Amino acid sequence: MTFDPGRVTLSLTIGDGVVRCVGVTCERPNVARLLRGKPAEQAVLLLPLIYSLCGKAQGIAARAALAAARGNAVEAHVDDEVQAEAAREHAWKLFVDWPRQFRLALDETFFVQLVRAPSSERSDRARLLVAHPLPAVLAGALADTEIDQLLRGRIAGRAAALADWLMGRPQLLGTVTAMSPSAGVGIATAETARGTLKHRLSLDGDEVADYAVIAPTDVHFAPGGDVANWLQRLNGMSKANAEQQALHLALAFDPCVPWYCEFS
Repeated sequence: MTFDPGRVTLSLTIGDGVVRCVGVTCERPNVARLLRGKPAEQAVLLLPLIYSLCGKAQGIAARAALAAARGNAVEAHVDDEVQAEAAREHAWKLFVDWPRQFRLALDETFFVQLVRAPSSERSDRARLLVAHPLPAVLAGALADTEIDQLLRGRIAGRAAALADWLMGRPQLLGTVTAMSPSAGVGIATAETARGTLKHRLSLDGDEVADYAVIAPTDVHFAPGGDVANWLQRLNGMSKANAEQQALHLALAFDPCVPWYCEFS
């Protein structure tokens, strides 16, 4: 069974050689339509398939929301699987995905060493991470625009969070909690690599009456959201500069679905 995860589109309108108008759209699965009427246990199993990129976090948040809807609140705790998945995302961005975007040499070997290190060896990997030149090279490839400064901060933040995970330091990453605001309703949150993931489940007996997933991508790329506001900085730029800055903006907010930049 496969699902369309959706897409993000950044739209730039060019006039007289410069950007005159900007916009963003975020198309996502209609989870309520897909899950309504299904047995709750089946719905929980489907969520990681619908949202496969952060599958662990999605599945664990779904189970937590279901538990809360059944009257079993989940106290805030760090889930090792959610945290490890988020750390893997950080490492992937720093040593594989972002270097590829900037046409820099990747270090897939180091990526594997980081994410597969047994807990007894992670502190040693943390020291290697701090000494690794690639995050600094990525930051050095950026200019001084506001968007580039934003992305530079994201690079530093991901490296710091990854180091904290390797060192076993307490952090918010991987935290899961769930509560019930009313009978048959469960709300769960999970702290992922991209931000806070939220699930809201309503039950009708043992079937799903309603379901909503609000991922960081849905928030950041919503009309009037963070990305829409940052896009305003592209007005007046040449097409070439705007295309580069749009790329850097997308990297900074890191949608969990394919994204495109369209010109008209």
